[in-house]
Parts: sequence; C-alpha cells; structure tokens
Amino acid sequence: MCYVSKPATALTQFSGPKHPPANGLLARVYGMKNVYSSLIRIYAAYHITNPELYTLATLTFVGVLFLYGTELVVYKTVRMKEASFPFVTAGIALVWMVTYRDWYLT
Repeated sequence: MCYVSKPATALTQFSGPKHPPANGLLARVYGMKNVYSSLIRIYAAYHITNPELYTLATLTFVGVLFLYGTELVVYKTVRMKEASFPFVTAGIALVWMVTYRDWYLT
C-alpha cells in the first residue's frame, strides 16, 4: 500500500498532535518494517519448533508494542485511537507466544 498510495494514506495511523509530515521516505521505511516483521513471523511459524526463530518472532511483537508505546507516550505522533489495534493484536500475540512457548518448543 505504501508504494502505490500517497504517503498520507500509508501513514494515517501517525496523526497525533505532533505527527510528522507525510513523505514517501517515511512511508517506505514503515512499509519495509512491516514486510520484514511479517517475513520473520511467517518463517518462524513454518519452523515453529526452532527456539531461536520463536524468540525472534516474539521480539517482533515486543518491537511493535515498543514502537507504538513510544510514539503514543513520548513522541505523541499517534493517538490512542490509531494505536489501539496494534496494542491489542501485538499484546494478544505476545501473551500467546509466551504462554505456549514450552508447548511449541518441546
């Protein structure tokens, strides 16, 4: 989406009081972060019994929570409205992965 849409479309979640100006570079960097995070998760799902990949996939969800947490609280570039979906999905995924780690890796 960030490659074919205008940068403002790709960066709609960054609409807090101190949001950055929408530009192509920011949209492409954010898009690539999404691509490599999803590739790590797909590869880890395919090799679910590999502890290193499982940990790496878990850390991608920690990274999402850190990214949106700092953008919401520190930089104020997102509003809670836009950050709620990443918080809920990454939070649920992180709790699931930590809870069932031993089941998948044994």
